[in-house]
Amino acid sequence: MVKLLRNMGIAAAALVAAATYSLPANAFSQDGDEFTLRMGSGHPPFITYVDKMSNFFAPRVQERVANETKYTIKFKEHYAGTVVNVFDTLEGVQDGRLDIGGFCVCFDDDKAMAMNITYYIPFSEPDGNKQVLIMARLMEEFPELYEDYEKRYNQKLLAQGGFGNYGLQSAFDWNTFEDLKGRKILAAGPNLPWVKGGIPVRMTIPKAAQQLQTGVGEAIVLFPDTNYKLKLHEATKGGLYTVTDFGNVIQLSLSMNLRTRSKLPPEVVKIIDEVAVEWAIETTRKAVEDHQWGLDKLEEAGLTIRAIDPAAKKAWAEELLDWPNERAHAVKDKKGIDMPKIMRAYIQYMEEGGHELPVDYPITD
Repeated sequence: MVKLLRNMGIAAAALVAAATYSLPANAFSQDGDEFTLRMGSGHPPFITYVDKMSNFFAPRVQERVANETKYTIKFKEHYAGTVVNVFDTLEGVQDGRLDIGGFCVCFDDDKAMAMNITYYIPFSEPDGNKQVLIMARLMEEFPELYEDYEKRYNQKLLAQGGFGNYGLQSAFDWNTFEDLKGRKILAAGPNLPWVKGGIPVRMTIPKAAQQLQTGVGEAIVLFPDTNYKLKLHEATKGGLYTVTDFGNVIQLSLSMNLRTRSKLPPEVVKIIDEVAVEWAIETTRKAVEDHQWGLDKLEEAGLTIRAIDPAAKKAWAEELLDWPNERAHAVKDKKGIDMPKIMRAYIQYMEEGGHELPVDYPITD
């Protein structure tokens, strides 16, 4: 698996951006053979992928650099919006506020548009351990998915991990797709169009509880473990968590400023790249594990847990029948890549792995 992810199509040599600028204070620094990098995310450290940045990626890089090279490396870590927020992490890595940034491409459905591909097929593969392999295969075969990172945004995509399998937590009971009519449902960025029947309301994780408490939203499309960690069961005062299997989306980018990469010895860069792949695997594995943990904790907290009725899932998917094709052509027009071909390949790889979509989404040339 590591070998497959390592062959994502991410080139070994770093490109240096044509434009130059001064890095902000306390970003990358060097003192002899010691390097200090600033790493961060807009999300808080209890979110799984951020926890793995701090407690897996950083210490493993430090250990390997110390054991395998003559250098040492330190990380200054900044999470929960202290340097960047969830919407501008890509820009924070681009302009040097961060040397390494972790972010969800769901919050950048313009610049990171193509990398949102796993959002564009609703009710996709729910198993993250399968999905991360599918995404790795797509990036290996179609590097145009992420080439904007280097060409336009001055950073190297190190790895791409997964969050979890989306479901729907609601303050109200529902059974059929029609029961969602008129209900205000929170979702983030590229999955906001999944909200059909109900009224879509854009949210961010830091504000989700407040939005539910104040009635801005009556339900939320999110992962059960994150719902529990954010105490959204308290915000909805109990209610229902429906396992909809919207899909496990591989959308967590770990990227590195190209100017920083150019200042590091090749052997240090190699270790960072290799550990980033391990981070993606570990993050996704833990997200899959956390899914059931989250369901168990929500049930303990008083929520009713149940699976979506197959008829409701099919009705929902039929409402979204043309949306994947629309997204494919929107990306093609915006990014100049053959997204219809890539999305057909994505569907094919899911089906080869045994996943059955509730409808056949037509993707035209």
